[in-house]
Amino acid sequence: MYEELLRLRHSALSSQLPASSIGGQFATASRNGDSMAAPRLDWGHERLRRRVQDGIREVRFMLNGQLAKLRKELSEKRPSASEIDGRLEGLAESVNEIIRLVGVEGEALAEAGGAADWRRRRLSRLQTELVNRIVKLQNPQQCQSAKKLICNLNKGCGFGCQAHHVLYCMTLAYATGRTFVLDSVNWRYSRGGWTSVFEPLSKTCTERGSAGAKQWGSTGAEDAQLVEVPIIDAMAHKPPYLPQAIPADLYEELSGLHGNPFVWFAGVLLNYIMRPNAAFQRQLDDNAIRLGFAKPIVGVQVRRTDKIGSEAAFHDISEYMVWVEEFYKTYELRHGRPDKMRVLLATDDANLLNEAARRYPAYTFLSDTSSSRSASVRDRYSDGGLRGVISDVLLLSKTDYLVCTFSSQVCRLAYELMQVGRDDSSDRFHSLDDVYYFGGQLPLEVTARFAHKSRDSSELDLSPGDVIGLAGNHWDGYSLGQSRRLGRNGLFPAYKTELVVRKAEMRPGL
Repeated sequence: MYEELLRLRHSALSSQLPASSIGGQFATASRNGDSMAAPRLDWGHERLRRRVQDGIREVRFMLNGQLAKLRKELSEKRPSASEIDGRLEGLAESVNEIIRLVGVEGEALAEAGGAADWRRRRLSRLQTELVNRIVKLQNPQQCQSAKKLICNLNKGCGFGCQAHHVLYCMTLAYATGRTFVLDSVNWRYSRGGWTSVFEPLSKTCTERGSAGAKQWGSTGAEDAQLVEVPIIDAMAHKPPYLPQAIPADLYEELSGLHGNPFVWFAGVLLNYIMRPNAAFQRQLDDNAIRLGFAKPIVGVQVRRTDKIGSEAAFHDISEYMVWVEEFYKTYELRHGRPDKMRVLLATDDANLLNEAARRYPAYTFLSDTSSSRSASVRDRYSDGGLRGVISDVLLLSKTDYLVCTFSSQVCRLAYELMQVGRDDSSDRFHSLDDVYYFGGQLPLEVTARFAHKSRDSSELDLSPGDVIGLAGNHWDGYSLGQSRRLGRNGLFPAYKTELVVRKAEMRPGL
């Protein structure tokens, strides 16, 4: 499997970066007459490309050579179980070291010729364009007669779930060209409603008005002035612009600039929705200073308490720290050893900070223990609990790398917000359980780029172009899904597929 993966990646890299393009420019789509200069290829770029390709070849040589030696030892010397474990552990570390080095060269390649700054500028321009559309939609010239979408905040779940509910409502409003009005009266978290911590969603149009509202999907709702939406799980007929779809007019550029376009789209909308008001922003700034928040830093979010055994499995802190250690090993190769190896620890387990500091003394753990206490089942639905979880989300979103469980809504919120104002950060995470998803989403699918012949009955055959409904990633090179062509479930090599990016026509009212 490993040799096949390396061969495919080597082939893809060679085809995407032809040496004959020296002195030219990256191919870029000119959008609306855009004249932003694309990064230029140079000889440094070509040297990096060869280093990456050479590194991939060396991984293959090393793997095949070491496995051949191990097979020979097994047949000739009959080594003990502990000796075999030692050899396998050494092999794994050698593989990780080479992959780490190739990854460093790959990151440098992605930045060569100013490519990272170019992507950041393009994404920033797209963000500005999208936010301008939202501001215009949220502030109609005639609020009284504007078409509005009404959404009730009080969904029976925690803050992360409720924030995603608001995001879903904002997406519907954007897609249908309606002004979004959020009803947060008697909010479970704060009697002051959404604006007790965030800026209003509109400066000019925050009231629903006196007209009667139609329910989403009912007869006449499409033309009604006011439409109320159900929670996403209760939507009987799901329109094509539900998550994880992105606006069709942003598709070409965004799918080229970002590894997970919907996560970027969600992050921009959330960044608008979750703008802290002035008083809360001062509190957030003071909290960051008090904690000593600085770069480099890895964000770790550990969800426990009431979710263990029902929505998520228990994960020991060591499972998270494997990826923290990997981040800092890679960081040191590129930038040298940092002054401190910081870890922002956000958790609902008030005892975890002491355990982490005791077991990993080489790391500096930053954690708001008051947030951990207020995140308990007893105290989370309070003003302190609300401010604590929001502070955790916003700080996690500003870290360099995120380690968490995507079964947690808080984790997914931080990952979405992490995409805003940066180069493509879609790979700056590791989830210990689920792939990224949005509750109530349209089917999540991948498409096969390469053929695959199943090795046993648990696997799926793949043909290029096959569409597979994704059920989960085992994080061992294989994913679980359903082949639309074969109509059966099974495992398939994730490295032979790519994510299907859904697009839908949005903003018909603008």
